[in-house]
Amino acid sequence: MPIKIGDVLGDYKVTGVLGRGGMGKVFRVRSLLTDRDEAMKIVLPDLAEDPALADRFLREIKVHASLQHPNIAALHTALRIDDRLVMILELVEGVSLEEMLRLAPVQVQSAVHYMDQVLSALAFAHARGVIHRDIKPANLLIAAGGIVKLTDFGIARATGGARLTGTGHAVGTLAYMAPEQIRSGQADARSDIYSLGLTFYEMVTGHRPIQGESEHALMNAQLSFVPPDPTTVNPVVTPAVSAAIMRALAKEPGQRFQTALEFQAALRDPGQIPSHAPAAPSGIPTTGATLPPRPELVDLETRLSRVIGPIAKHLVADAARRYGTISEIRQFLAAQIEDPKEREAFFKTDPGATVTMVSPTPTPSVSFDPAVLDRLAQALAPYIGPIAKVVVARAARTAGSAEELQKALAAEIPAADRQRFLAAIRSVW
Repeated sequence: MPIKIGDVLGDYKVTGVLGRGGMGKVFRVRSLLTDRDEAMKIVLPDLAEDPALADRFLREIKVHASLQHPNIAALHTALRIDDRLVMILELVEGVSLEEMLRLAPVQVQSAVHYMDQVLSALAFAHARGVIHRDIKPANLLIAAGGIVKLTDFGIARATGGARLTGTGHAVGTLAYMAPEQIRSGQADARSDIYSLGLTFYEMVTGHRPIQGESEHALMNAQLSFVPPDPTTVNPVVTPAVSAAIMRALAKEPGQRFQTALEFQAALRDPGQIPSHAPAAPSGIPTTGATLPPRPELVDLETRLSRVIGPIAKHLVADAARRYGTISEIRQFLAAQIEDPKEREAFFKTDPGATVTMVSPTPTPSVSFDPAVLDRLAQALAPYIGPIAKVVVARAARTAGSAEELQKALAAEIPAADRQRFLAAIRSVW
């Protein structure tokens, strides 16, 4: 039965509707015992339908209840009312950052002030083994005096705790989700830092740095697209702030700030922010090699994707890893285009290109069992996302043996994960 303003639930009277959170509807209520205005979140409307799920949410509620911090919206209590699982939360009088951003970007100085508070909250939560996993503008409330409250720990998880979703299902919001969450559903403190970096970027530029016309496109963009520096979008953003944001957005967790405190210290002391660009997608070296300018690589990827689709980003990454000049990279990429006319068109769209093909070394043709290729794609998907099937199909066309195919696929994922992947596909053959 729908809840209406004026209804009394237990010892609470509903006085308004505040909105919807990640896991339920939120109402403004007044305690009939204390006369205090609070927020009531209906987490599960019918406990009888799934008591096991209710128990799991209760465990998550205990996680939130342990976080007493001035920049975290406090959980006062949780209870069962008329077969409903209910959370009673601190009522934050203010607006969400999402609402603020609908009007205009946030001034850089204010944005840094807000981020400093959120990082204090995250440092506190992370130190207690709690990962939020859904940092985004809607979950940052700006109260009177510019006080920030981090809220909605509905999918937060204590380190080592059980997931709230089935195995392999990502949680969170795609537009703000870290690459590792998309690949495997795994998240740690650095995943929250990535999500906060996306939020910070949007605050100072007024634009979401990662966008896509579909869930599939959005996932691919999170895995591979590196947005332009914020300072190039909004010149008012200082180079130091821009560098901090871009470091938080590194695709590889090991190249981001490793802790919220490190991120916070960099904002407080800009001298601590490294000047290097963020990590490129896996396969593109970031140290020990001189790469062509990123705009040229992006241009090549854009033009190649028109011919062969999303796999273009992986081929560009592979080419950048193998070759040191833009000419060599261009030759390698052109060799991947099977149709001669499309290959020629690829060169013609680049006025500076020399149309001299270096054909790839021919490899013996091997016919692989389609069922084997499907299983390989399933094993690869947790590392590179939905385009795994395309990657496997293309590698199978050029591999001369099962061993070559395995090596080609392993080269598509970070070195730290390759042995695990190879071990997982031993039983495929």
